[in-house]
Amino acid sequence: MRIVRILTRISDFVNTAAEWALGLLGFSMAAVIGLQVFFRYALNDSLFWSEELGRLILVWLTFLGASVAYKRGAHIGVDALVNALPSAGRRLASIAATCVGLFLFSILAWKGFEFLDFIKFQQTTSLGVSKRVPFLMVPVGGAIMLLHGIAFLARDVFAWEDPAQACTVIQEGEASDEEGRA
Repeated sequence: MRIVRILTRISDFVNTAAEWALGLLGFSMAAVIGLQVFFRYALNDSLFWSEELGRLILVWLTFLGASVAYKRGAHIGVDALVNALPSAGRRLASIAATCVGLFLFSILAWKGFEFLDFIKFQQTTSLGVSKRVPFLMVPVGGAIMLLHGIAFLARDVFAWEDPAQACTVIQEGEASDEEGRA
């Protein structure tokens, strides 16, 4: 189905951007923490802003990383019962789990945006930037996971109508499972 392809492409594009951002943020965090250690132990001085910046980057890394892990199917789960089901049962379980995820991700995004309004006048201690900067990643991460979940749901629902696509979906899922185990 065309809608599945469009949603999958958008989800893939956003995921690729998130992966690049994760790489840049990871490098930045390592550099900031490395500078902090160097200044503290080699120069016997301290960078007052480095610890707070490291925490800010960690928040962004956490939510971006969670969205990438969700897209890859890398979150921890107990799938012994689901794997014992026939193909149609596995698809139904996948749809049910995705719907629960969509509900939770929508709450995360919605309440995250509400929280941004609550902290609009607060600033970080060392950097003096709005606390909206680190906490913006909560609703953004929720929205990214919501996008991935919608793409997964569309894929699973439309697989019912097109048996050829159902086989492709199952084969892709099995291939990604094998890649994750390797």
